[in-house]
Amino acid sequence: MKKITGIIVLLLACSLISGCWNRIELNELSIVSASSFDFNGNKWVNSYQVIIPSAISSGTGLAGGGGSQSPVTVFSSEGRTIREAVGKSSMETPRQMFFAHNSAIIISEEVARHGINEILDLHYRNTDARETVNVLITQGNARSILERLIHTEKIPGQGIRGILSNESRNTSIVPSVMLYELAMAITSDGKGAVIPEIVFAGNDEDGRSLDVLKKTYEQAKLRIGRLAVMRGDKFAGWLTREEGLGVSFIANKVRSSNLTFRCKPGDKTYNMTFRLQTSATKLKPTLRNGKINMGIDIKGAGYLLESNCVTDLTQPAAVKQLEQQLQEEVKQMVNQSWEAAKRLKVDVFGFADAVHRKYPREWRRVKKNWDETFSKIQIEPHINISMDRVGLTNKPFKSTNSNE
Repeated sequence: MKKITGIIVLLLACSLISGCWNRIELNELSIVSASSFDFNGNKWVNSYQVIIPSAISSGTGLAGGGGSQSPVTVFSSEGRTIREAVGKSSMETPRQMFFAHNSAIIISEEVARHGINEILDLHYRNTDARETVNVLITQGNARSILERLIHTEKIPGQGIRGILSNESRNTSIVPSVMLYELAMAITSDGKGAVIPEIVFAGNDEDGRSLDVLKKTYEQAKLRIGRLAVMRGDKFAGWLTREEGLGVSFIANKVRSSNLTFRCKPGDKTYNMTFRLQTSATKLKPTLRNGKINMGIDIKGAGYLLESNCVTDLTQPAAVKQLEQQLQEEVKQMVNQSWEAAKRLKVDVFGFADAVHRKYPREWRRVKKNWDETFSKIQIEPHINISMDRVGLTNKPFKSTNSNE
């Protein structure tokens, strides 16, 4: 009897385990590779760059004959809230939207000025979106960025992510910012964050047709531009690319970069290029007479990439002089970015976190008016960059043609 009862209970339990009851087949999904947010009056306009599987699998998405097909399609939906706009997308597509492969979110400057709290709330509240998606900003209409094709990538959304990753990895001028990093930054003690700008360079009509892929050159292209500064969840201003590299140095986000500098003090021409391979920054706050000073210790190393200076690099003194010139150039970058952030009164460096850790009692006193306190901080940059190698030759090529 006990055995029969056990079997009945097991069968009943199996009936409750319904395995694939909520399955959705792949051919029922619209896979989003990139998305954007704009405003139309007081309504959200969500745009989606959706992959066309038949074009990707068959190869017709590549430029070819007259039957070529775009690998993606772009459409928009509008609503009073973001999720309402997503829901309305069902009126335009026969498939369910799938955001797990979303590579990039593009927000317009207008949306950034309004605030991005709703976008962050949406991604953290729902399980169908990932926090590792890259966030970018554009000055004009965000949808227009999704409409552009990229020569070297079938799927433009993945191409945008690749451009940003390549820029961040090789130059460190503009950092790659993921959604979770943005959320952490605007909820930190300093409440300051940066977002890279993406711009379309060229004629507004170029880049939307497959015809552009039939050429060996790009008349118009997507590229990374400046750096947008956020005060909390709202847009505060722009930083130039040079100021952006200074921010990366102070915030310890430089991975590698090419740095150009002059041979000697007073020279007007930049004729040296240095490849920075490693860089590390430590922030050291000190409290003097009730005022906060911030020591910025930057240490790096690399090798000489290019030289057009007539100097003997076999001499340690000559190498030392070049190191000093390079360090002075980095110091100017740091000061320039500091002046820009001070003007905007936004802590994008992490100074607040450093002060909070070292002087918690002082932090409790200044945190309510941190923006004002931040702009009055005195910085003390200390740069130490070593030139480990000068290359295979110790003299510039032009010296071999000199009659001197």
